Amino acid sequence: MRNPFEKMPTVLTADELIDKAFRRAEKAASAFTPQGGKVTKARQREELRIRTVSNVVRDNLKKILDRTPGVSTLPKFYQELVDTLVDRDQFHRSLARVNWAIKTIRNLEQRYVEKIRFERDSLGIAKLRRQFYGRVADILKSINDDLEYLNKARNVLKELPVVDLELPTVVIAGHPNVGKSTLLRALTNAKPEVASYPFTTKGINVGQFEEHYLRYQVIDTPGLLDRPLSERNEVEKQAILALKHLGDVIIYIFDPSEYCGFPIEEQMHLFEEIHSEFGEFPFVVVLNKTDIAEEEKIQRVEEFIRKKGLRPIRISALTGSGLDELKKTVVELVRPKAEELARKIMEKELEKFRDGSNFV
Repeated sequence: MRNPFEKMPTVLTADELIDKAFRRAEKAASAFTPQGGKVTKARQREELRIRTVSNVVRDNLKKILDRTPGVSTLPKFYQELVDTLVDRDQFHRSLARVNWAIKTIRNLEQRYVEKIRFERDSLGIAKLRRQFYGRVADILKSINDDLEYLNKARNVLKELPVVDLELPTVVIAGHPNVGKSTLLRALTNAKPEVASYPFTTKGINVGQFEEHYLRYQVIDTPGLLDRPLSERNEVEKQAILALKHLGDVIIYIFDPSEYCGFPIEEQMHLFEEIHSEFGEFPFVVVLNKTDIAEEEKIQRVEEFIRKKGLRPIRISALTGSGLDELKKTVVELVRPKAEELARKIMEKELEKFRDGSNFV
């Protein structure tokens, strides 16, 4: 599985593209040896310049279109993530403007090559070439805002998280600094940056682990603040998307030690909001940092969780305490999906073997 935007090229500005095309045209003309009389040579050289400028510009613009996936063709997770990070309408408008520029420059190339072939004066031929250059420069400058927008969008979209949309997925949620990244690192082979201050997690971190030859995916969401969805920032919206489109099971983390900086009351309030919004998902509730939390506070959270019909699990992601029980609980919930995926993969491999497609 790859980031669908990883092949999107760097987008040059209008001035950069104009300079590149004109330099390439002069280089081609300098290396070219025309044949015939003065006018014929001028015609050949200027036609070469025009075609070179047209080809360089159109090739660079076409790469943008060819290497940018259609947003509407992406899985729902990536569609909504794109909507969160960039303006999809503006994104599409800018791509459409690039397509318009490609077609317009191609038409100009054909018209000016035809004009040059009918021009009988070498000075007139050079003048037509300069007119073509000016028209191309005007077109590119007219879409410069679109080119700059696409490059900014590209720099954002190339950082999209790479997730396997088929694997059974466990999503870790909770307030900032409750230990989500530490738990991800403890459960999987991922190595997220971990620090002792809020908002360490800047995006969605992904890791995987294997249990009895079956693979599972674990996603650490950014910290979810205790406020309405409409007031959440872009990073927090990524967490909501992860919960909506990726999760088969949600591990919700409490920090009864309150070292995270959020009182237990706030943690309970956020849990109620998330649990009511995503109640269709199985929840596994863990109490982290129980090695340093006061017993009274631990029991208070446990009582709150039991009233929701859930069984809390005490852990310490840092020391490893309780992690075996947590992993066992989670695997039991998502094993059927992992087994079904393994069966489908095996069937595909057997089909390849039967039709001989695995042989050279």
